[in-house]
Amino acid sequence: MCAGFVYRPHVETAEGTFTPDIVLDRLIVAVGNARFPVSVERLSCDAGIEVVGGETRGQGAVALIAASAGSLIGIGSDHIDGALAEDGARARQVCAKPLSRATWRFAEIAGHLDEIVLATEAVDGAGRTLETETALSAIAALPADGEVPAATVVLAHAGADALPGPASVTVALEDRRLSRRLVHRYAVRVL
Repeated sequence: MCAGFVYRPHVETAEGTFTPDIVLDRLIVAVGNARFPVSVERLSCDAGIEVVGGETRGQGAVALIAASAGSLIGIGSDHIDGALAEDGARARQVCAKPLSRATWRFAEIAGHLDEIVLATEAVDGAGRTLETETALSAIAALPADGEVPAATVVLAHAGADALPGPASVTVALEDRRLSRRLVHRYAVRVL
């Protein structure tokens, strides 16, 4: 049995930055109306992941994290095995799910989701780049109130196109009203 994932986010607030310990027991990937439970052991805050085969894909996602003082919002990636894409649940179990340490309190951004943009840039080994950008208000899988069950992290995204076989993926969340940004970049190593 999994003991949970100990997450130590850097919560950036107007009062400063603090780092609580949060134990996460459940990971859910939400795309449109689909919900996929994924082993919490797939979460990683590392700067790189290892994959088997070159057909994986990384899709930037908003991360909603249950916390005792209210939900946190960060960024991550729904990295999947593209060869298994037809079986959404299975494709998501194979790869690590990168998760940034930098977060904000969801309550600070709840009133202006249309002014917050999730951007993903994937670069493959040949230098080809795919960039996507989505306003948070357009991500149907994102709960409007930001609430998630206790000990849970939800990775939500719009299911946009993803570049197959990326060598690196950069995910950013930009709050244009409050002029701040979260960025997480991870490298992909094929075994």
